[in-house]
Amino acid sequence: MAKPIGSLAIAAVVPLLAALCLVSCTGGDARWCAPVPSMTVEQACDAVCGTAHMLKLCLRTLQPRARRGGGEHRRRRDDAVTRYVGAAARGALDAYAATAAAKRGMQYSAALPAEERTAHERCMAGYDLAVRFMGRVAGDLASCETAAARLRDDCDGSLAGMDACRRKLFGYPASPLYGRNLADRNKTMLVGLLSNLVPMPTPPPSP
Repeated sequence: MAKPIGSLAIAAVVPLLAALCLVSCTGGDARWCAPVPSMTVEQACDAVCGTAHMLKLCLRTLQPRARRGGGEHRRRRDDAVTRYVGAAARGALDAYAATAAAKRGMQYSAALPAEERTAHERCMAGYDLAVRFMGRVAGDLASCETAAARLRDDCDGSLAGMDACRRKLFGYPASPLYGRNLADRNKTMLVGLLSNLVPMPTPPPSP
């Protein structure tokens, strides 16, 4: 059973490898990792984002703002695309945690009708599902085989969790959670789009 989202240690997500290049995978059905491409943030976002809104979200997610001076540190060097998937996954997990915290802050409000509180609780069940899958996305990047073979399924599972929450909130469009869920869904979609840049593992070469 998945842990409630409030108890998840988001900061403990497994660190990502810098690249996954031609290393063998263990197990009876051994496969080989395809070379992981490297590109700039701009190239990666341009390659997967079909709308101006998603492109802006992608660049904002992958180009962290400088800590000092108020400027934006723009990454112009190439990086393995797995780094970008991992950065987007961490961003999505942080967003899920922030939404869960916002929900906890509202749940005891006397102004919130009982039916809406119930809808919020059911929405969070979808977030629990999304956290489980998105956490696995980040963790699986440490293994070439699961990173590619299971990555897309896990992204789909996270998106299903977002949609499960959204269905519970349809009757409450004025709820702060409604807008947060839409934003979190876009961040989840971004992870899925970037995952398309990660090549699938290939069968081992013939002896």
